[in-house]
Amino acid sequence: MGKFIHVRSKKFPILPGEKEELVNEGLHIMKISHPLSLALGLCLLTGCTTTPKTYSQVLAGMSRNNLRFWFGEPLRIEHLASGGEDWYYHFSSWQSKPVGEAVPKDEFGQPNSVSAGLEFSQQVVESPVRLSPDGFVVPPVPAGKVVKN
Repeated sequence: MGKFIHVRSKKFPILPGEKEELVNEGLHIMKISHPLSLALGLCLLTGCTTTPKTYSQVLAGMSRNNLRFWFGEPLRIEHLASGGEDWYYHFSSWQSKPVGEAVPKDEFGQPNSVSAGLEFSQQVVESPVRLSPDGFVVPPVPAGKVVKN
């Protein structure tokens, strides 16, 4: 027979007449202890996992290696006279513009109804990411998310 936890408590003593009704005393604890052990083990394991840091935008101070790792090879590299480099990537950003329409005016000069909203469009542009001679991203950093090749 497997191990089980035997629970005794002064708060909940076995009352007169209950002793004869107990069948396999402690077995119900054994049935519960396996799922509890499993749940506790899973909780401990999930505490050990770490989420890797991911980047969707280029950040000032990133190294050349981090830039290549997270966003892949650039479209092209231009070497600068200062010893730095411009790495070109496609950047995606969302643009919004207000849209609205007024319906013809009534006899008092007031519009009958007005419709207003925003129109969204995605814009993809090729922009340079400037790297210092030491190989780190320097401002200004292009806005938007890098579109991987």
